[in-house]
Amino acid sequence: MRKLIILLTLLCSHQVFAEPLPLLVHQFAANLRIVLSQDAECNDKPGYRASAQRIDGLYIPGCWTEEPDHPELIRIDWHNGDFSILPREGFTPVKSK
Repeated sequence: MRKLIILLTLLCSHQVFAEPLPLLVHQFAANLRIVLSQDAECNDKPGYRASAQRIDGLYIPGCWTEEPDHPELIRIDWHNGDFSILPREGFTPVKSK
C-alpha cells in the first residue's frame, strides 16, 4: 500500500491537469483493493499489470486482460497461480488532483 501511495504521489506531482491516471481501482474488501494499470504491460504474460494490495502491506502482482467472449469481464492471472474474474464496472479510474 505504501508503494502505491508513493507512486500516486509521484504521478500526481507531474500532472498539471485533472485527468484520469492510467489506473483503475476496485475496493474488493475493507482491507483489500485491486489496482489495474491501463498502460504498463506485463513482461511474462499477455495483458497489463495488476496488483492486489492489502492494508497490512501484502502485495500480489498479476496480469489482466478482458475475457475474449465477455468484454465486460476482466480476468486477472495472479503470479501465485490463481486467477480472478471480475466485472469491469466495479473498477473506477484514479484521478489526479
